Amino acid sequence: MTKAQSQTAKKPRRKPASFRVEDVEIVMPPKLAPLPDEPETEAEVTGLPKLERGLRWGSIFLGALGGLIGLLASLWLYDYVLALIARDDWIGWVAVVLLGLVLVALLMIILRELVGLMRLGRLDKIRHEADSAARQNNKPLAVDVTRRLKRFYRGREDLAWGMQRLAEHEHDIMDAEELLRLSERTLVAPLDPVARAIVASSAKRVSVVTAISPNALVDMMFVAAQNMRMLRKLATLYGARPGTLSLMKLARMVVTHIVLTGGIALGDDVVQQLVGHGLTARLSRKLGEGVFNGALTTRIGIATIDVCRPLPYIEQPRPRFRELVAEVVGLS
Repeated sequence: MTKAQSQTAKKPRRKPASFRVEDVEIVMPPKLAPLPDEPETEAEVTGLPKLERGLRWGSIFLGALGGLIGLLASLWLYDYVLALIARDDWIGWVAVVLLGLVLVALLMIILRELVGLMRLGRLDKIRHEADSAARQNNKPLAVDVTRRLKRFYRGREDLAWGMQRLAEHEHDIMDAEELLRLSERTLVAPLDPVARAIVASSAKRVSVVTAISPNALVDMMFVAAQNMRMLRKLATLYGARPGTLSLMKLARMVVTHIVLTGGIALGDDVVQQLVGHGLTARLSRKLGEGVFNGALTTRIGIATIDVCRPLPYIEQPRPRFRELVAEVVGLS
């Protein structure tokens, strides 16, 4: 054994340093504060305290002010009429007669509006129940719909033959759908060609006036007035007899129907498919606007027929938009 080897053998081995977990200082990262929640209300965004909703003083103020003005106007009118009557001459009696006429006319206007709203509601209810009776093959419901439809159209001379024919054959039918088909054929189908003619006539008038009118504001006013006139004619044809309020309600129902059925998409591509790409390329701007407004009026007319028609389309074909627009632009 050499000297180096003996020194190595005599030198004790160094043991690895031992340590305990308790002796090690663990440095943890600083604890971060939690992020605040996102503000949910306007009060939290602005930092203001959240206030509970109480009485709406603005609405109370406007309601009280309107009632006060109405009361003062009534007292003024009452005192004015009493002063005229106290004159005991022809001026006082003329004032009394005019006041009576005003009250009677106001009462008749209110009654007409109520009747128009009620008849429009009856049409809508009959149509929905007829659709349910046809889908469920519900004979009692179909009989009830037919009975109410006959009562609704009672006294119309243009439907007298259809009423007579329906009364002759309705008791021989056992199926709900067949009974509704007979009701449609005798009472509603005779009105459909007239409704189609009303829509086509209104759309042609809108197209021509829009094409030759030099003012855009005049175009808008005429189109709106013509569409409201068309709505009134179609509603009257199917028995609604609309007043001002019922006409506004009908317009809202028509717009809702167009949106729900997806018929609001009406653009140049539709018109081009109807009258041809080459022709629309050569059309002037005003003539193109006329065709577009006529097509839009046609769309509104078809939706109005769907809303005012008391029965769904069971046997009779539904008016086709493309055929009517082709008729309006003179391509039929």
